Amino acid sequence: MYKEILNPYFKHSTTGEAVNYVTKVELLASEEALTINFQCEDNPYTSQNHMREHNAPLYNQEVFEVFISKGTEDPTRYWEIEINPNAAVWIGEIEKLGDEPQQILRNLLPEEFGLDWEAKAELDRWEGKLVIPWDSIGAKGEVDFRLNFYRIRSKVSHEDPNWTCDAETCDFICWQSTLSGDQPAFHRPKKFGKLRIQ
Repeated sequence: MYKEILNPYFKHSTTGEAVNYVTKVELLASEEALTINFQCEDNPYTSQNHMREHNAPLYNQEVFEVFISKGTEDPTRYWEIEINPNAAVWIGEIEKLGDEPQQILRNLLPEEFGLDWEAKAELDRWEGKLVIPWDSIGAKGEVDFRLNFYRIRSKVSHEDPNWTCDAETCDFICWQSTLSGDQPAFHRPKKFGKLRIQ
């Protein structure tokens, strides 16, 4: 079993500056799947996330996300898997060609994808698990991957349950910063990190 613990101080997607709060991520790789255990600390508005349906636009509120593709090259197709504090998930296969906007090729429900997942929330933190079968992303037997991990964290209280995150009200942070400049952007596959399962 391969195991790796990532640097818990994620970086702003815009500038690459590290944040002063912790996102713990542990990776466990078996022959069958990649397990991602995560903890989102210092999250004071956890209870204000109201989405509960799978494949709703979870990315409009607080989420933990993983983008992953097999191989070592800059990917043009990858999987995006999100989970929110209510254990709702979003799963999509994404195409991103150069500077063109990303396109969602398809959405899958967790049962269709084969995802095992869980999330639980407390007053000011939340944590969870994603188990991604290699077969589901066409990567059985692969050892090299391009991937990134992201977190959207609210900085202010929201009275409207249908609130939407933006650069003023939320932090958009990454394991490997996408260095997107003025506006947060996660879909920058050239900035994905590398993982080799040994």
